[in-house]
Amino acid sequence: MTEPTTGIWGIRNGLNLDDLETTTDDEIDVFLADARKGRGPLDPGPLYNMTSNSVWLYTRPDFAKLHGRMSVALGMHGLERVITAMSFTNLHAYINQAWEIGIENCTRGLQQQGVTRAQLMETIMHAQLSAGIRGLECCYRALGIILRDYVERPEPPVFPAGWAPDMPAFYCGLDPTTRELTSEDRRAIDGWYETNIGEVPRWVRVLAQVDPLSLKAHRARWEGCFRGALPKQMMPYLSIHQHTIVGNREGLRESVLLGKAWGINNACIVHTIVTAAYYFTGLERMDMLDDDIVAALA
Repeated sequence: MTEPTTGIWGIRNGLNLDDLETTTDDEIDVFLADARKGRGPLDPGPLYNMTSNSVWLYTRPDFAKLHGRMSVALGMHGLERVITAMSFTNLHAYINQAWEIGIENCTRGLQQQGVTRAQLMETIMHAQLSAGIRGLECCYRALGIILRDYVERPEPPVFPAGWAPDMPAFYCGLDPTTRELTSEDRRAIDGWYETNIGEVPRWVRVLAQVDPLSLKAHRARWEGCFRGALPKQMMPYLSIHQHTIVGNREGLRESVLLGKAWGINNACIVHTIVTAAYYFTGLERMDMLDDDIVAALA
């Protein structure tokens, strides 16, 4: 196939995005061959990039190209590859949605990018906060053998500048000698939120009143989710993506504020929200962003 040298959108994965009316067999063949080679012919993982895309490539290639144009737009934020590839956030979403094919495919992608087993497990534990035991069961079926035989690459994954592990930032100072939520525990939790995001979320205040034991237990679990493998910024980053998908306005606000406090720039936050909405709900989901969030990202 001869690729045109001019055009607005250009060639992406073999598809001429500037010509919606005509899609040749050569274009489709290049796209599907690239999808296969990107994972390797002997890779046992499911290549849904081939199977799912074949649906519109052979029936509505014009719409496949319109999707390609959107992908070009989403990739023009200058963000690091490991973030724009969305393998972390997509894995998190697929665990919550119990899609085992996606769980395995994203794990293979993360492995190819140099993500360690410890970093992968911290992502899975973060997803378990919202996916529950169902999420872990799906991980067992999708990743049982992979986790046992996980091979780490010598090259580490690339994270944005300034992103780094920082476990002390997570701890508010809970009293480990009692399961009760003491007055000191309550002040510690409130103080942590006030210091990091400038307010105490309503769910924290309500849970402290109606079920203080669960608040303390949950806080300890949240603090123990990461163990120093992933950058601390991944905690709010993954939450921003999840809360966008499920439409949790207050959860999104809290995660955005924490992300900004911990050094996630606006471009990364906006990209995460937009891609979560585009790939999982439709961009209409963004109508839940309140004025405070929009102002914070302006």
